[in-house]
Amino acid sequence: MQSGDMPRRDVGVEWLGQKGSWAFYLFILLTARVLIGALLSLRSFIAWTVVNVGHAAFTFVVFHWLKGMPFVTFWNQSCHELTWWEQLDHREQGTPNRKFCMVVVIALYLITYESTPLDRQHAPVHSLNLIASTVLFIAKLPAMDKVRIFGING
Repeated sequence: MQSGDMPRRDVGVEWLGQKGSWAFYLFILLTARVLIGALLSLRSFIAWTVVNVGHAAFTFVVFHWLKGMPFVTFWNQSCHELTWWEQLDHREQGTPNRKFCMVVVIALYLITYESTPLDRQHAPVHSLNLIASTVLFIAKLPAMDKVRIFGING
């Protein structure tokens, strides 16, 4: 690096690789589950469904839809056409951070599946959880890197 060159930093995404960030992410999800269940007096499977669908909707928009940085920086001007997910780990696929995010989606789905009764009455809940988790999981696949479906978000 030459004198005066700024190191390449993706300040909007580098937080995920910091020590304790994964634990904090899980803490937020579990806290949301407890608060939703307690404050709204919901049954366990409904509270987990709200967390799963809410997580899927929020992270789809923030990680996979919005492009650029959440705030103005001068470190990396090349990220304005990339989503948060595409900026993560300098677009390298299969990194621990990306695997963690995928495992969270799978784990939330499995928790909602196990906590929801298996009968016809609860089939819509199972369908909602499956659709939310599948859309989010597909968005995280390497094949979806820089893909803009039907030119939306192009």
